[in-house]
Amino acid sequence: MNDDGRVLPPDRLWQPTTGKWFAAIIGAALAYAVVRYHLAGDVEWRHFPLFILNKATSLAAVFFVASSYLIGKIIRWHDHDPALRLVVIKFCGLMGFFLAAVHAFFSLALLSPAYYGKYFDDVGRLNLEGEIAMSVGVIALFFLLAPAITTLPGMPKAIGGWRWKRNQRAGYIALALVVVHLVALGIKGWLAPQGWNGGMPPISLIAVIAALVPLFVKRKLEHDKEERAKERVEEDE
Repeated sequence: MNDDGRVLPPDRLWQPTTGKWFAAIIGAALAYAVVRYHLAGDVEWRHFPLFILNKATSLAAVFFVASSYLIGKIIRWHDHDPALRLVVIKFCGLMGFFLAAVHAFFSLALLSPAYYGKYFDDVGRLNLEGEIAMSVGVIALFFLLAPAITTLPGMPKAIGGWRWKRNQRAGYIALALVVVHLVALGIKGWLAPQGWNGGMPPISLIAVIAALVPLFVKRKLEHDKEERAKERVEEDE
């Protein structure tokens, strides 16, 4: 049984709940990009179909991937239905990978001094920031591939529980690489808030914060687990 009362296959990824997640994240990312770059900034509307959509896509991709590692840990909205919670986790992970791939293709189409002049040198080649950002971004997408593939139906049984968990953890490596990718792209702009359109933080800064949250949560949970283990040892002594 789902939100609207209809009985759906337990492993169906697209259903009312995941549709709401999609609408909320895509809508928020797109609205922020439009307001910051079109309304508060000076980007012409003719650049919406690719340039602005690429920015929204990149932000949404990070939100989806981050959410897939936070649901059930600090996002407790679906704890009442473990089956639905797993569906939402899978949906967010796969949608994050899909949007990250779309972002990569969009970025390649836009990659030129005309669009991203600050990442090129005087002869039209990528500078250090540009090369770091591009190479790390590609590697991050590669690491997202493992959890995306192993999320597909039947994969946990096919490869076994231990291998499945190991592949899912690759997403944390991808998030760490995303942080590096975003720092290379945007740190200069982050340190100059006087240049922020309408006082709105750059999308890259919002995305890096979103990528860091699951990494900090993971570390916090591991620390708490270690502390509980120490307490049990001390009690046994």
